[in-house]
Amino acid sequence: MTLTTAPPVPGTSTPPAVPGTSTPPAVPGTPTPPAVPVPAAAAVPHPVAPAPSRALTGAGLAALLVAFLPVNMTFGSVNLLEPAITGDLGVTASGGQLVLSAYTTAFAATLVVAGRLGDRFGRRRLLASGVGAFGVASVLAALAPNLVTLVVLRAVLGVAAGLFTPQVLSTIQSTAPAKLRALGVTLFAAVGGIATVAGQLLAGAVSQAAGDHWGWRLVQILTGAIGATALLALRTVPESRSTAPLTLDLRGAALLGTGLLLIVVPLTLGTSAGGPVPVLAMLAAAGAVLTAFARSQRAAERRGELPVVPPSVLRTPAVRQGLIMSLLFFTGYGAFLYEFSALAQGAFGVDAWGTVVLLLGFGAGFVVVALALPAVERRTGRWTMTGAAIAQAAVLVALAVTVSGTRGEAPWALQPLLILLGVTQALMYGPVLRTVLSRTPTWAAGVAGGLFTTLQQLGLGLGVALLGGLFHAVADATADGSAAAGLPRGFAAAVAVQAALALAFAFFATRIARAGAPEPR
Repeated sequence: MTLTTAPPVPGTSTPPAVPGTSTPPAVPGTPTPPAVPVPAAAAVPHPVAPAPSRALTGAGLAALLVAFLPVNMTFGSVNLLEPAITGDLGVTASGGQLVLSAYTTAFAATLVVAGRLGDRFGRRRLLASGVGAFGVASVLAALAPNLVTLVVLRAVLGVAAGLFTPQVLSTIQSTAPAKLRALGVTLFAAVGGIATVAGQLLAGAVSQAAGDHWGWRLVQILTGAIGATALLALRTVPESRSTAPLTLDLRGAALLGTGLLLIVVPLTLGTSAGGPVPVLAMLAAAGAVLTAFARSQRAAERRGELPVVPPSVLRTPAVRQGLIMSLLFFTGYGAFLYEFSALAQGAFGVDAWGTVVLLLGFGAGFVVVALALPAVERRTGRWTMTGAAIAQAAVLVALAVTVSGTRGEAPWALQPLLILLGVTQALMYGPVLRTVLSRTPTWAAGVAGGLFTTLQQLGLGLGVALLGGLFHAVADATADGSAAAGLPRGFAAAVAVQAALALAFAFFATRIARAGAPEPR
Protein backbone atom coordinates (compact mmCIF):
# COMPACT_ATOMS: atom_id res chain seq x y z
CA MET A 1 0.00 0.00 0.00
CA THR A 2 1.42 3.43 -0.89
CA LEU A 3 0.72 6.99 0.05
CA THR A 4 -1.40 8.98 -2.36
CA THR A 5 0.59 12.03 -3.31
CA ALA A 6 -0.94 15.40 -3.98
CA PRO A 7 -1.95 16.08 -7.60
CA PRO A 8 0.08 18.59 -9.61
CA VAL A 9 -1.16 22.12 -9.75
CA PRO A 10 -2.35 23.06 -13.25
CA GLY A 11 0.34 24.81 -15.22
CA THR A 12 3.21 23.30 -13.24
CA SER A 13 5.34 20.23 -13.61
CA THR A 14 5.41 17.36 -11.17
CA PRO A 15 8.66 17.41 -9.17
CA PRO A 16 10.86 14.46 -10.08
CA ALA A 17 11.26 11.60 -7.62
CA VAL A 18 14.52 11.27 -5.71
CA PRO A 19 16.61 8.50 -7.28
CA GLY A 20 16.71 5.36 -5.20
CA THR A 21 13.71 6.30 -3.08
CA SER A 22 10.05 5.48 -3.05
CA THR A 23 6.91 6.72 -1.35
CA PRO A 24 7.03 6.34 2.44
CA PRO A 25 5.35 3.16 3.66
CA ALA A 26 1.88 3.35 5.11
CA VAL A 27 1.24 2.53 8.74
CA PRO A 28 0.41 -1.20 9.02
CA GLY A 29 -3.30 -1.89 8.96
CA THR A 30 -4.39 1.58 7.84
CA PRO A 31 -5.93 2.74 4.57
CA THR A 32 -4.33 4.89 1.94
CA PRO A 33 -5.07 8.50 2.92
CA PRO A 34 -6.92 10.81 0.59
CA ALA A 35 -4.97 13.21 -1.57
CA VAL A 36 -4.23 16.51 0.10
CA PRO A 37 -4.60 19.72 -1.94
CA VAL A 38 -1.25 21.29 -2.70
CA PRO A 39 -0.85 25.03 -2.14
CA ALA A 40 0.41 26.81 -5.21
CA ALA A 41 3.69 27.54 -3.43
CA ALA A 42 4.24 23.83 -3.04
CA ALA A 43 4.31 23.38 -6.78
CA VAL A 44 7.38 24.64 -8.62
CA PRO A 45 7.57 28.42 -8.37
CA HIS A 46 11.34 28.38 -8.94
CA PRO A 47 13.61 26.25 -11.07
CA VAL A 48 13.56 22.69 -9.82
CA ALA A 49 16.52 21.97 -7.53
CA PRO A 50 18.73 19.07 -8.53
CA ALA A 51 17.95 15.73 -6.97
CA PRO A 52 20.55 14.21 -4.63
CA SER A 53 23.50 12.79 -6.56
CA ARG A 54 23.48 9.67 -4.39
CA ALA A 55 21.12 7.82 -2.11
CA LEU A 56 21.58 7.60 1.64
CA THR A 57 23.71 4.63 2.73
CA GLY A 58 24.00 2.77 6.02
CA ALA A 59 27.03 4.89 6.95
CA GLY A 60 25.10 8.07 6.21
CA LEU A 61 22.18 6.86 8.32
CA ALA A 62 24.57 6.15 11.20
CA ALA A 63 25.99 9.68 10.92
CA LEU A 64 22.48 11.16 11.02
CA LEU A 65 21.57 9.17 14.13
CA VAL A 66 24.81 10.17 15.90
CA ALA A 67 24.01 13.81 15.09
CA PHE A 68 20.57 13.32 16.65
CA LEU A 69 21.97 11.75 19.86
CA PRO A 70 22.90 15.01 21.70
CA VAL A 71 19.36 16.39 21.32
CA ASN A 72 17.75 13.99 23.81
CA MET A 73 20.99 13.40 25.72
CA THR A 74 20.89 17.06 26.71
CA PHE A 75 17.31 16.80 27.90
CA GLY A 76 17.90 13.56 29.83
CA SER A 77 21.15 14.68 31.47
CA VAL A 78 20.04 18.16 32.53
CA ASN A 79 16.73 16.77 33.77
CA LEU A 80 18.66 14.45 36.08
CA LEU A 81 21.16 17.12 37.12
CA GLU A 82 18.61 19.88 37.72
CA PRO A 83 18.93 19.61 41.53
CA ALA A 84 22.73 19.90 41.22
CA ILE A 85 22.40 22.91 38.89
CA THR A 86 20.00 24.76 41.18
CA GLY A 87 22.20 24.03 44.19
CA ASP A 88 25.39 25.12 42.42
CA LEU A 89 23.87 28.37 41.12
CA GLY A 90 21.86 29.03 44.29
CA VAL A 91 18.43 29.31 42.61
CA THR A 92 14.94 28.00 43.36
CA ALA A 93 13.11 25.04 41.78
CA SER A 94 11.34 27.40 39.35
CA GLY A 95 14.76 28.58 38.17
CA GLY A 96 15.73 24.97 37.51
CA GLN A 97 12.51 24.44 35.57
CA LEU A 98 13.34 27.52 33.50
CA VAL A 99 16.75 26.02 32.63
CA LEU A 100 14.92 22.96 31.24
CA SER A 101 12.14 24.89 29.52
CA ALA A 102 14.45 27.43 27.87
CA TYR A 103 15.95 24.62 25.79
CA THR A 104 12.72 22.86 24.85
CA THR A 105 10.79 26.06 24.09
CA ALA A 106 13.50 27.58 21.88
CA PHE A 107 13.83 24.18 20.22
CA ALA A 108 10.09 24.01 19.51
CA ALA A 109 9.93 27.58 18.20
CA THR A 110 12.77 26.94 15.73
CA LEU A 111 11.79 23.54 14.38
CA VAL A 112 9.12 24.19 11.78
CA VAL A 113 10.87 27.06 10.03
CA ALA A 114 14.12 25.08 10.20
CA GLY A 115 12.49 22.27 8.27
CA ARG A 116 11.59 24.82 5.59
CA LEU A 117 15.13 26.21 5.56
CA GLY A 118 16.54 22.73 4.99
CA ASP A 119 14.07 22.09 2.18
CA ARG A 120 15.15 25.32 0.50
CA PHE A 121 18.88 25.71 1.17
CA GLY A 122 20.02 22.14 1.66
CA ARG A 123 19.47 19.72 4.52
CA ARG A 124 23.09 18.71 5.03
CA ARG A 125 24.11 22.38 5.13
CA LEU A 126 21.58 23.04 7.92
CA LEU A 127 22.71 19.87 9.69
CA ALA A 128 26.33 21.03 9.70
CA SER A 129 25.45 24.56 10.82
CA GLY A 130 23.15 23.39 13.60
CA VAL A 131 25.42 20.64 14.93
CA GLY A 132 28.42 22.99 14.95
CA ALA A 133 26.50 25.72 16.80
CA PHE A 134 25.19 23.12 19.25
CA GLY A 135 28.72 22.02 20.13
CA VAL A 136 29.92 25.58 20.73
CA ALA A 137 26.85 26.48 22.82
CA SER A 138 27.28 23.33 24.94
CA VAL A 139 30.82 24.31 25.89
CA LEU A 140 29.76 27.89 26.66
CA ALA A 141 26.87 26.62 28.82
CA ALA A 142 29.39 24.65 30.87
CA LEU A 143 31.08 27.96 31.75
CA ALA A 144 27.89 29.79 32.77
CA PRO A 145 28.45 31.70 36.04
CA ASN A 146 24.78 32.40 36.88
CA LEU A 147 21.18 31.48 36.07
CA VAL A 148 20.54 34.23 33.50
CA THR A 149 23.60 33.29 31.45
CA LEU A 150 22.74 29.60 31.59
CA VAL A 151 19.11 30.18 30.54
CA VAL A 152 20.22 32.31 27.58
CA LEU A 153 22.77 29.70 26.47
CA ARG A 154 20.23 26.90 26.91
CA ALA A 155 17.91 28.85 24.60
CA VAL A 156 20.75 29.14 22.07
CA LEU A 157 21.24 25.36 22.38
CA GLY A 158 17.55 24.91 21.65
CA VAL A 159 17.76 27.05 18.53
CA ALA A 160 20.81 25.11 17.31
CA ALA A 161 19.10 21.76 17.96
CA GLY A 162 15.99 23.05 16.22
CA LEU A 163 18.03 23.93 13.13
CA PHE A 164 19.37 20.42 12.54
CA THR A 165 16.81 18.00 14.02
CA PRO A 166 14.18 18.28 11.22
CA GLN A 167 16.93 17.66 8.66
CA VAL A 168 17.53 14.18 10.11
CA LEU A 169 14.02 12.90 9.39
CA SER A 170 13.70 14.85 6.13
CA THR A 171 16.99 13.44 4.82
CA ILE A 172 15.92 9.89 5.70
CA GLN A 173 12.53 10.43 4.05
CA SER A 174 13.87 12.03 0.88
CA THR A 175 17.15 10.20 0.13
CA ALA A 176 16.96 6.70 1.62
CA PRO A 177 15.91 3.67 -0.44
CA ALA A 178 12.63 2.14 0.72
CA LYS A 179 14.04 -0.55 3.04
CA LEU A 180 16.62 1.76 4.60
CA ARG A 181 13.94 4.44 5.04
CA ALA A 182 11.71 2.10 7.06
CA LEU A 183 14.72 1.05 9.16
CA GLY A 184 15.76 4.67 9.57
CA VAL A 185 12.39 5.77 10.97
CA THR A 186 12.39 2.82 13.39
CA LEU A 187 15.94 3.61 14.54
CA PHE A 188 15.14 7.33 14.83
CA ALA A 189 12.39 6.45 17.30
CA ALA A 190 14.68 4.06 19.20
CA VAL A 191 17.59 6.52 19.32
CA GLY A 192 15.34 9.08 21.02
CA GLY A 193 14.95 6.71 23.97
CA ILE A 194 18.54 5.50 23.84
CA ALA A 195 19.82 9.08 23.91
CA THR A 196 17.74 9.99 26.94
CA VAL A 197 19.00 6.92 28.83
CA ALA A 198 22.58 7.59 27.68
CA GLY A 199 22.30 11.20 28.85
CA GLN A 200 21.15 10.04 32.27
CA LEU A 201 23.93 7.44 32.51
CA LEU A 202 26.53 10.00 31.49
CA ALA A 203 25.14 12.56 33.94
CA GLY A 204 25.03 10.09 36.82
CA ALA A 205 28.54 8.74 36.23
CA VAL A 206 30.20 12.14 35.72
CA SER A 207 28.36 13.71 38.65
CA GLN A 208 29.42 10.81 40.87
CA ALA A 209 33.06 11.26 39.87
CA ALA A 210 33.33 15.05 39.65
CA GLY A 211 30.80 16.30 42.19
CA ASP A 212 27.87 18.67 41.79
CA HIS A 213 29.81 21.81 40.81
CA TRP A 214 31.92 20.31 38.03
CA GLY A 215 29.69 17.34 37.18
CA TRP A 216 26.91 19.14 35.29
CA ARG A 217 29.44 21.37 33.54
CA LEU A 218 31.54 18.44 32.29
CA VAL A 219 28.38 16.76 30.99
CA GLN A 220 27.69 19.82 28.80
CA ILE A 221 31.22 19.63 27.35
CA LEU A 222 30.98 15.89 26.65
CA THR A 223 27.61 16.34 24.94
CA GLY A 224 29.13 19.01 22.72
CA ALA A 225 32.00 16.63 21.88
CA ILE A 226 29.50 14.05 20.59
CA GLY A 227 28.09 16.73 18.32
CA ALA A 228 31.59 17.49 17.02
CA THR A 229 32.08 13.80 16.22
CA ALA A 230 28.84 13.79 14.23
CA LEU A 231 29.97 16.90 12.36
CA LEU A 232 33.05 15.06 11.08
CA ALA A 233 30.90 12.15 9.84
CA LEU A 234 28.39 14.26 7.89
CA ARG A 235 30.42 13.88 4.67
CA THR A 236 28.76 10.45 4.33
CA VAL A 237 25.32 12.12 4.14
CA PRO A 238 24.13 13.20 0.66
CA GLU A 239 23.04 16.79 0.23
CA SER A 240 19.34 17.15 -0.58
CA ARG A 241 16.71 19.83 -0.76
CA SER A 242 13.11 20.06 -1.82
CA THR A 243 12.54 19.62 -5.55
CA ALA A 244 10.01 22.43 -5.14
CA PRO A 245 11.80 25.19 -3.18
CA LEU A 246 9.33 26.75 -0.75
CA THR A 247 8.81 30.30 0.46
CA LEU A 248 9.69 31.20 4.05
CA ASP A 249 6.75 32.25 6.22
CA LEU A 250 8.78 34.42 8.60
CA ARG A 251 5.71 36.21 10.00
CA GLY A 252 4.07 32.89 10.83
CA ALA A 253 7.27 31.58 12.41
CA ALA A 254 7.61 34.72 14.56
CA LEU A 255 3.98 34.50 15.73
CA LEU A 256 4.33 30.80 16.56
CA GLY A 257 7.58 31.29 18.48
CA THR A 258 6.18 34.25 20.42
CA GLY A 259 3.02 32.32 21.29
CA LEU A 260 4.97 29.33 22.58
CA LEU A 261 7.20 31.54 24.75
CA LEU A 262 4.15 33.31 26.19
CA ILE A 263 2.75 29.92 27.23
CA VAL A 264 5.81 28.17 28.62
CA VAL A 265 7.54 31.03 30.49
CA PRO A 266 4.61 31.98 32.80
CA LEU A 267 3.70 28.34 33.42
CA THR A 268 7.32 27.63 34.38
CA LEU A 269 7.82 30.62 36.67
CA GLY A 270 4.33 30.55 38.17
CA THR A 271 3.55 33.15 40.78
CA SER A 272 7.31 33.77 41.26
CA ALA A 273 6.98 35.95 38.14
CA GLY A 274 5.27 38.58 40.35
CA GLY A 275 1.95 37.03 41.30
CA PRO A 276 -0.97 35.67 39.27
CA VAL A 277 -1.64 38.86 37.28
CA PRO A 278 1.52 38.72 35.07
CA VAL A 279 0.97 34.98 34.53
CA LEU A 280 -2.63 35.46 33.41
CA ALA A 281 -1.66 38.45 31.26
CA MET A 282 1.02 36.46 29.43
CA LEU A 283 -1.34 33.52 28.89
CA ALA A 284 -4.02 35.85 27.53
CA ALA A 285 -1.43 37.40 25.20
CA ALA A 286 -0.44 33.89 24.10
CA GLY A 287 -4.05 33.17 23.15
CA ALA A 288 -4.22 36.36 21.08
CA VAL A 289 -0.90 35.70 19.35
CA LEU A 290 -1.74 32.08 18.51
CA THR A 291 -5.16 33.15 17.18
CA ALA A 292 -3.38 35.62 14.90
CA PHE A 293 -1.01 32.80 13.89
CA ALA A 294 -3.90 30.51 12.91
CA ARG A 295 -5.49 33.27 10.83
CA SER A 296 -2.19 34.06 9.11
CA GLN A 297 -1.76 30.40 8.15
CA ARG A 298 -5.20 30.18 6.55
CA ALA A 299 -4.69 33.50 4.75
CA ALA A 300 -1.27 32.47 3.44
CA GLU A 301 -2.63 29.23 2.00
CA ARG A 302 -5.56 31.05 0.38
CA ARG A 303 -2.99 33.28 -1.36
CA GLY A 304 -1.31 30.18 -2.75
CA GLU A 305 1.64 30.34 -0.37
CA LEU A 306 2.91 27.53 1.88
CA PRO A 307 2.65 28.64 5.53
CA VAL A 308 4.60 27.32 8.52
CA VAL A 309 1.76 24.96 9.46
CA PRO A 310 -0.24 24.25 6.28
CA PRO A 311 -3.94 23.85 7.15
CA SER A 312 -4.25 21.45 4.18
CA VAL A 313 -1.84 19.02 5.88
CA LEU A 314 -3.77 19.22 9.14
CA ARG A 315 -7.01 18.36 7.32
CA THR A 316 -5.77 14.77 7.03
CA PRO A 317 -7.41 13.27 10.15
CA ALA A 318 -4.63 10.79 10.97
CA VAL A 319 -1.97 13.53 10.73
CA ARG A 320 -3.97 15.94 12.90
CA GLN A 321 -4.77 13.29 15.49
CA GLY A 322 -1.21 11.93 15.42
CA LEU A 323 0.21 15.38 16.17
CA ILE A 324 -2.19 15.79 19.12
CA MET A 325 -1.11 12.37 20.36
CA SER A 326 2.57 13.31 20.14
CA LEU A 327 1.88 16.42 22.28
CA LEU A 328 0.03 14.31 24.87
CA PHE A 329 2.76 11.67 24.90
CA PHE A 330 5.70 14.05 25.37
CA THR A 331 3.92 16.18 27.96
CA GLY A 332 3.63 13.09 30.14
CA TYR A 333 7.11 11.82 29.27
CA GLY A 334 8.92 15.06 30.06
CA ALA A 335 6.99 15.51 33.30
CA PHE A 336 7.70 11.95 34.47
CA LEU A 337 11.48 12.21 34.06
CA TYR A 338 11.54 15.53 35.89
CA GLU A 339 9.29 14.41 38.76
CA PHE A 340 10.97 11.04 39.27
CA SER A 341 14.42 12.62 39.44
CA ALA A 342 13.23 15.10 42.08
CA LEU A 343 11.41 12.35 43.98
CA ALA A 344 14.36 9.96 44.01
CA GLN A 345 16.90 12.57 45.13
CA GLY A 346 14.56 14.35 47.54
CA ALA A 347 12.53 11.55 49.12
CA PHE A 348 14.51 8.34 48.57
CA GLY A 349 17.83 9.93 49.52
CA VAL A 350 19.78 8.83 46.45
CA ASP A 351 22.19 10.90 44.38
CA ALA A 352 22.17 11.39 40.60
CA TRP A 353 23.79 7.99 39.98
CA GLY A 354 21.27 6.29 42.27
CA THR A 355 18.48 7.89 40.25
CA VAL A 356 20.00 6.50 37.05
CA VAL A 357 20.09 3.01 38.58
CA LEU A 358 16.41 3.28 39.51
CA LEU A 359 15.54 4.33 35.94
CA LEU A 360 17.62 1.67 34.16
CA GLY A 361 14.70 -0.76 33.89
CA PHE A 362 12.51 2.00 32.45
CA GLY A 363 15.12 2.88 29.81
CA ALA A 364 15.93 -0.75 28.98
CA GLY A 365 12.26 -1.60 28.50
CA PHE A 366 11.83 1.32 26.11
CA VAL A 367 14.94 0.62 24.05
CA VAL A 368 14.43 -3.15 23.68
CA VAL A 369 10.80 -2.82 22.61
CA ALA A 370 11.54 0.15 20.30
CA LEU A 371 14.11 -1.95 18.42
CA ALA A 372 11.73 -4.92 18.22
CA LEU A 373 8.73 -2.78 17.29
CA PRO A 374 8.24 -3.98 13.68
CA ALA A 375 8.00 -7.59 14.84
CA VAL A 376 5.66 -6.64 17.67
CA GLU A 377 3.36 -4.69 15.38
CA ARG A 378 3.02 -7.61 13.00
CA ARG A 379 1.28 -9.40 15.87
CA THR A 380 -0.64 -6.54 17.46
CA GLY A 381 -1.66 -4.70 14.28
CA ARG A 382 -3.44 -1.38 14.26
CA TRP A 383 -4.51 -1.61 17.93
CA THR A 384 -0.93 -1.37 19.21
CA MET A 385 -1.13 2.25 20.33
CA THR A 386 -4.56 1.90 21.95
CA GLY A 387 -3.61 -1.12 24.02
CA ALA A 388 -0.27 0.40 25.03
CA ALA A 389 -1.83 3.71 26.11
CA ILE A 390 -4.48 1.99 28.26
CA ALA A 391 -1.77 -0.20 29.81
CA GLN A 392 0.36 2.87 30.48
CA ALA A 393 -2.53 4.58 32.29
CA ALA A 394 -2.89 1.50 34.51
CA VAL A 395 0.87 1.41 35.23
CA LEU A 396 0.88 5.12 36.12
CA VAL A 397 -2.01 4.66 38.56
CA ALA A 398 -0.14 1.73 40.12
CA LEU A 399 2.97 3.93 40.44
CA ALA A 400 0.94 6.66 42.13
CA VAL A 401 -0.48 4.18 44.66
CA THR A 402 2.92 2.56 45.27
CA VAL A 403 4.74 5.84 45.88
CA SER A 404 2.07 7.92 47.65
CA GLY A 405 2.71 6.55 51.15
CA THR A 406 6.44 5.99 50.76
CA ARG A 407 8.97 7.28 53.27
CA GLY A 408 12.69 6.61 53.06
CA GLU A 409 13.88 3.97 50.60
CA ALA A 410 12.36 3.33 47.18
CA PRO A 411 9.77 0.52 47.33
CA TRP A 412 10.72 -2.77 45.64
CA ALA A 413 7.61 -2.67 43.43
CA LEU A 414 8.97 0.35 41.55
CA GLN A 415 11.27 -1.65 39.25
CA PRO A 416 8.68 -3.93 37.56
CA LEU A 417 6.34 -0.97 37.16
CA LEU A 418 9.07 1.20 35.61
CA ILE A 419 9.99 -1.57 33.16
CA LEU A 420 6.33 -1.86 32.11
CA LEU A 421 6.15 1.91 31.73
CA GLY A 422 9.14 1.89 29.36
CA VAL A 423 7.58 -0.92 27.32
CA THR A 424 4.25 0.86 26.92
CA GLN A 425 5.92 4.13 25.94
CA ALA A 426 7.90 2.43 23.17
CA LEU A 427 4.68 0.90 21.83
CA MET A 428 3.11 4.37 21.70
CA TYR A 429 5.99 6.50 20.37
CA GLY A 430 7.14 4.55 17.29
CA PRO A 431 3.67 4.02 15.79
CA VAL A 432 2.56 7.62 16.30
CA LEU A 433 5.74 8.86 14.59
CA ARG A 434 5.03 6.69 11.55
CA THR A 435 1.38 7.71 11.57
CA VAL A 436 2.36 11.35 11.06
CA LEU A 437 5.14 10.73 8.53
CA SER A 438 3.38 8.15 6.36
CA ARG A 439 0.17 10.18 6.03
CA THR A 440 1.87 13.43 5.08
CA PRO A 441 2.09 14.33 1.38
CA THR A 442 5.61 14.09 -0.02
CA TRP A 443 5.84 17.81 -0.80
CA ALA A 444 5.44 18.53 2.94
CA ALA A 445 8.01 16.02 4.30
CA GLY A 446 10.12 18.74 5.90
CA VAL A 447 7.05 20.45 7.34
CA ALA A 448 5.83 17.17 8.87
CA GLY A 449 9.19 16.39 10.46
CA GLY A 450 9.30 19.90 11.89
CA LEU A 451 5.73 19.73 13.19
CA PHE A 452 6.29 16.40 14.93
CA THR A 453 9.48 17.48 16.65
CA THR A 454 8.00 20.92 17.48
CA LEU A 455 5.18 19.27 19.39
CA GLN A 456 7.66 16.84 20.94
CA GLN A 457 9.73 19.68 22.40
CA LEU A 458 6.67 21.75 23.29
CA GLY A 459 5.29 18.73 25.15
CA LEU A 460 8.53 18.23 27.05
CA GLY A 461 8.53 21.89 28.07
CA LEU A 462 4.84 21.92 29.03
CA GLY A 463 5.26 18.71 31.02
CA VAL A 464 8.02 20.22 33.15
CA ALA A 465 6.19 23.56 33.49
CA LEU A 466 2.63 22.33 34.13
CA LEU A 467 2.95 18.95 35.80
CA GLY A 468 6.28 19.85 37.39
CA GLY A 469 4.53 22.87 38.90
CA LEU A 470 1.68 20.67 40.15
CA PHE A 471 4.23 18.25 41.62
CA HIS A 472 5.95 20.99 43.64
CA ALA A 473 2.66 22.67 44.65
CA VAL A 474 1.20 19.46 46.11
CA ALA A 475 4.54 18.51 47.67
CA ASP A 476 4.81 21.90 49.42
CA ALA A 477 1.18 21.80 50.58
CA THR A 478 1.55 18.33 52.14
CA ALA A 479 5.10 18.61 53.45
CA ASP A 480 4.10 18.28 57.16
CA GLY A 481 7.20 20.13 58.27
CA SER A 482 9.56 18.10 56.07
CA ALA A 483 10.22 18.99 52.43
CA ALA A 484 10.85 15.33 51.57
CA ALA A 485 7.58 14.16 53.15
CA GLY A 486 5.40 15.88 50.56
CA LEU A 487 7.30 14.71 47.45
CA PRO A 488 5.61 11.26 47.17
CA ARG A 489 2.17 12.91 47.33
CA GLY A 490 3.21 15.48 44.75
CA PHE A 491 4.47 12.69 42.51
CA ALA A 492 1.23 10.74 42.91
CA ALA A 493 -0.88 13.78 42.00
CA ALA A 494 1.18 14.59 38.87
CA VAL A 495 1.28 10.96 37.74
CA ALA A 496 -2.51 10.72 38.06
CA VAL A 497 -2.80 13.57 35.54
CA GLN A 498 -0.34 11.76 33.26
CA ALA A 499 -2.61 8.70 33.40
CA ALA A 500 -5.46 10.90 32.13
CA LEU A 501 -3.19 12.08 29.27
CA ALA A 502 -2.51 8.43 28.40
CA LEU A 503 -6.25 7.75 28.21
CA ALA A 504 -6.69 10.76 25.93
CA PHE A 505 -3.92 9.31 23.75
CA ALA A 506 -5.84 6.00 23.69
CA PHE A 507 -8.99 7.82 22.54
CA PHE A 508 -7.27 9.28 19.47
CA ALA A 509 -5.41 6.02 18.78
CA THR A 510 -8.76 4.20 18.75
CA ARG A 511 -10.14 6.66 16.20
CA ILE A 512 -7.14 6.05 13.93
CA ALA A 513 -7.44 2.27 14.37
CA ARG A 514 -11.17 2.23 13.59
CA ALA A 515 -10.51 4.16 10.38
CA GLY A 516 -7.97 1.52 9.34
CA ALA A 517 -8.22 -1.28 6.83
CA PRO A 518 -8.24 -4.94 7.97
CA GLU A 519 -5.07 -5.86 9.81
CA PRO A 520 -2.30 -7.24 7.62
CA ARG A 521 -1.52 -10.93 7.81
